[in-house]
Amino acid sequence: MGAYYSAARFVVRVGLGTLTRWEVEGREHLPCDGGMIVASNHVSYWDPPLVGAAMTRECFFLAKEELFTAPLLGRLIRSVNSIPIRRGVADLSGLARAIEILKGGKALMMFPEGSRMRDGELHPARPGVGMLAVQADVAVVPCFISGSNRPGRWWMGARVRISFGAPRSWRELAGGEGDPTPGRALYQRVGDAVMREIAALRAKQLNTASQGAA
Repeated sequence: MGAYYSAARFVVRVGLGTLTRWEVEGREHLPCDGGMIVASNHVSYWDPPLVGAAMTRECFFLAKEELFTAPLLGRLIRSVNSIPIRRGVADLSGLARAIEILKGGKALMMFPEGSRMRDGELHPARPGVGMLAVQADVAVVPCFISGSNRPGRWWMGARVRISFGAPRSWRELAGGEGDPTPGRALYQRVGDAVMREIAALRAKQLNTASQGAA
């Protein structure tokens, strides 16, 4: 892990981790090495630094191209392994860079839904996560984060909870039925399965929270 990335992660862990009183579950599911995709829901601008800092290894991030146009923010997010990608189009250069990183044995964090969901609910995946998993032939680690969209309540004791699930190969996610030929149909099938894994982590969080309140 690079010294700068390590220092930035430490600052986020101490700062945001303390402020949010976060609870992180499932770190043991994160492979220690090898290419992998960490696929998370997305409800807040705080999600990338929080999930990245909660991980046990260095991570790369996909970020919308517009964020890189701001001088200070652009330099900052580039310095912590962010890759610009254009939304709404087939950004071949950004996707090629992401595949290169995964094939190089690195971890990549992305949001299968494609953008931040302000309503806090889970939405259908776009085919991008499936395409990257298939083309790079890497496992997907599902992640669910809650509470990050309520920063005003952190001061009042609201917690951020981050849950990582067990890694799944794209073949497991695709299932035994359907055409295994790489293409949009396969990519979408893998993406839909990833969202089901994320939904299962959400249900587990809700069940734990309800038991704690009882």
